[in-house]
Amino acid sequence: MNSVLVVCKRELSSFFFSPIAYVVLGVWSLFMGGFFSSAFAQYGMISMQLSRNPQLAAQYNITPTSWILSQQVFASVSVTLLFITPLLTMKLFSEEKKQGTMEMLLTYPIKDTQILLGKFLSVVSIYLLMLLILLIYPVLLSTFVRVEWSVIASSFLGIFLMGCSFLSVGLLASSWTSNQIIAAMSAFMILLLSFIVEFLSASAPAIVSTVLRQMSIGLHLKNFVAGIIDTRDIIFFLSLIFICLFLSLRSLESHRWRG
Repeated sequence: MNSVLVVCKRELSSFFFSPIAYVVLGVWSLFMGGFFSSAFAQYGMISMQLSRNPQLAAQYNITPTSWILSQQVFASVSVTLLFITPLLTMKLFSEEKKQGTMEMLLTYPIKDTQILLGKFLSVVSIYLLMLLILLIYPVLLSTFVRVEWSVIASSFLGIFLMGCSFLSVGLLASSWTSNQIIAAMSAFMILLLSFIVEFLSASAPAIVSTVLRQMSIGLHLKNFVAGIIDTRDIIFFLSLIFICLFLSLRSLESHRWRG
């Protein structure tokens, strides 16, 4: 465990001594703040219109939690992470290979599993910091209206699992190449494909459509955002993380064998 933490601290130091972490946190804050401000303004306009028409208001059950946070802010997280997570993970292994430090790292008395987990833990730590920033919005909203914290907790669980899945895909892509741009683009294309399959499922035969829909990462987030914790969604995310980490470990072992 100590070796995992040593690798994690090494990676975190590398992140925060470079502009990548600050750019990622800045872009994340900017996008999420924009989504929250826009949703808050729209909710205010809709509430005003419904207050003038009681009959129409009776047909809708629009709460601040469901409209502002669930339907607008949390639903936009997956798209934002599609662009941000490849930036976080692109240097994890590719930079080591490019600078020639990968061979030196593999000669240390540290197991490949510990190296892998240390690097993964470092980007997960940064992602947790991003989630703390995201937590500002429900806290801020709770000062004005009643917030359904059970839905918020479910949403954050889903967003955390989805983010870890994205990071594991990026980690795998980074283990394939010594070029950071190629690593980022590879991760982006894989993650983008997980969104495309949901649209392809609409025109596919019934059996194929079901399979394609289950492969969509965004689909498995919807239940969490709606306040529903389904064990099938949890198993999907955990399985994806395990598969990507397992393949990354095989990639590390292959590099050690070739070296």
